Amino acid sequence: MSDTQLNSPPTHQERQIANEGFQKLIAAIDEIDHPENTPEISILETGEPIQIPLKVLKMLAEILRNYRDGNAVSIVPVGTAFTTQKAAEFLNCSRPHVTKLIDQGKLKAEMVGRHRRVQFEDLIKFKKNMIKERKEALIELMRDSEGLGLYEAD
Repeated sequence: MSDTQLNSPPTHQERQIANEGFQKLIAAIDEIDHPENTPEISILETGEPIQIPLKVLKMLAEILRNYRDGNAVSIVPVGTAFTTQKAAEFLNCSRPHVTKLIDQGKLKAEMVGRHRRVQFEDLIKFKKNMIKERKEALIELMRDSEGLGLYEAD
């Protein structure tokens, strides 16, 4: 299982179930949130206890929160290498645009034979940087608009 996807939006019933699970899990995590704790859970149908690292339990809570909010969820190991097509899908842009970003040195990639591969970690860094730059540009645009009297901040 290299990556896990819940890429279709949850149904109303699934969102309700996720909300109930999220609320109970968060309450349980609040009680046991200590670095030395290794929580044990059990599936009602089997009754078999399963030890789960606290970080993984917190990740499960995050998955439930997103699912409750109607978001699709995907779990990808950090060391995963993406094709330029998969990188484009992740960045919500075209494959040629990703290729251009790589050629310009804005996005790191490695060659595997004749094909480019982008590490997931590098995609995350690039996306965070892109979001930061957009915010800075928006703030600058607001300042310019205020200076020209076109926009008033509250």
